[in-house]
Amino acid sequence: MTSWTRYIGCVTFAAFLLTGCGTTTDENADEPQEDSVKEGNEGNTSKGDNHNNRSDNKVRLMEQNLQYTINGEAKEKTAFLKKSDNQPFSLYVLQQFRLSAEEPGKDIVFLTEDDSIYMRIELLKADVNWDEVEKNVQAQLKSISETISDPSLDVEGGTGFEVESGDDVITSILLKDEKSPVRLTIFTKKDRDYRDAFLEMAKTLMKR
Repeated sequence: MTSWTRYIGCVTFAAFLLTGCGTTTDENADEPQEDSVKEGNEGNTSKGDNHNNRSDNKVRLMEQNLQYTINGEAKEKTAFLKKSDNQPFSLYVLQQFRLSAEEPGKDIVFLTEDDSIYMRIELLKADVNWDEVEKNVQAQLKSISETISDPSLDVEGGTGFEVESGDDVITSILLKDEKSPVRLTIFTKKDRDYRDAFLEMAKTLMKR
């Protein structure tokens, strides 16, 4: 990864964590063999309808298809259920990505062919102060660029902020779910727009 992405990876909210970046470890290297696991109930194809079930205790299939776009091109591929060993959640991960622990309280889903393209996942407390979180997110992004824009992504019940630095795009998404609030930070490129793929995977996140 580039030096500035490593820099922002180490800059955390003062209200939450003061630790530095740790070494990532692959949590789910093998594809699942079972047919289902008790956590949530998902359909065969998903496009933005999973976020309301992040805490339900149901049965999740071990795989499901996700619909998403990359650089404006529509795609549909199989994603496999993965569990974090670092935070209490599971989500469906597309085959070309990998879920890894980054440091306590933070996981990443990264593109296997280019790990500078990734999404950081942080579960927040149920009583999180969203005003304070938004201020901290904007302050962090302004350390990269003074120009913060709306990413104009399909994020129901969430808030998004985005900055650019050269060819790099950094997008911060706050999923304001009452049961499972989540902060996402997505690192992509102008010519490799994987934001929608990351969001569709994030929408399948379910707290254990």
